Amino acid sequence: MQILVLGDASPDLATIENAFRRGQIEIVAARGALAPAPSAPARYAFAGWALDAATRDLSGPAGRRADLTSSEFDLLLAFMHRPGQAISRAELVRALRGRDWDYFDRSIDTLVARLRKKIDSPGAPSLIRSVRGVGYVFCAPVAQSRGADPKADAA
Repeated sequence: MQILVLGDASPDLATIENAFRRGQIEIVAARGALAPAPSAPARYAFAGWALDAATRDLSGPAGRRADLTSSEFDLLLAFMHRPGQAISRAELVRALRGRDWDYFDRSIDTLVARLRKKIDSPGAPSLIRSVRGVGYVFCAPVAQSRGADPKADAA
């Protein structure tokens, strides 16, 4: 993380702490963002599910609604931006938690397991596949729309 203190040339800790107190901190850019924020909230459709990014609503086959935590929603949205592509644990931790990943951090694995329980159908292959030594891949095709019903686009 890079901290830019406005109006001061010395990067020591005391200067940074004083800058926080005075509100002179500028956030230049978030590192490792998975995808830029869309200009208008999108809707996504995958495997019979519909995700509305604006209302943070996920509805499944037969209208079944799934309640997602903020972290689960953010994880699913990260997968919506890169379906079919491997996303490393480090990228996911950086995007969802804003910190670096270390080898012993299993928080993303736990979050993926919770999300799988909510969106996977019994007896069907998982929508999120683990890639050993890499991370995860969202396996279902994803249709994105800005309209009212993304399920219509996926059909």
